[in-house]
Amino acid sequence: MRSITTTYLSAAILVAALALPVVAWAAGDTAPAVTPPTTSAAAEPAAVGQRERVEQRIADMHATLHITASQEAQWDSFSQVMLDNAQAMDTAIGKNASTTTPRTAKEIMDTYARIAELHAQNVQKLSNAFDTLYAGLTADQKKAADEMFAMKALEHQQKRGG
Repeated sequence: MRSITTTYLSAAILVAALALPVVAWAAGDTAPAVTPPTTSAAAEPAAVGQRERVEQRIADMHATLHITASQEAQWDSFSQVMLDNAQAMDTAIGKNASTTTPRTAKEIMDTYARIAELHAQNVQKLSNAFDTLYAGLTADQKKAADEMFAMKALEHQQKRGG
């Protein structure tokens, strides 16, 4: 029989896996492994790794889209939203996962709801920033973006068994 703490950690991993697909996509991962830290000190290396993945994804997207100097302002806004979203999710998940006290099923479900709500807000922010960027892309850049997003969507679908 699993302990309550183990059950909570398993639930936190499930919450993270279900709540992060779009944020993770922006980071370049479609289904990242999330291991909740047990202390705030443990959260620090994970946050650095996540930021590095987001920064790499930003660099890859910038290169793929051939962002021009005149598009940099929109690009900077979009990439900052990606970084901010990753930080917000890291903070939310780390805060909830660092709790060592046992949680009830209701508390776990409430945590899932808060993280899912944050995820939805983050996706909307990212979508709005991307709308502005996409509107300023050339036809060739839009085609590259469409292909890049379609490829990521297909990879995500294949990983999920669909």
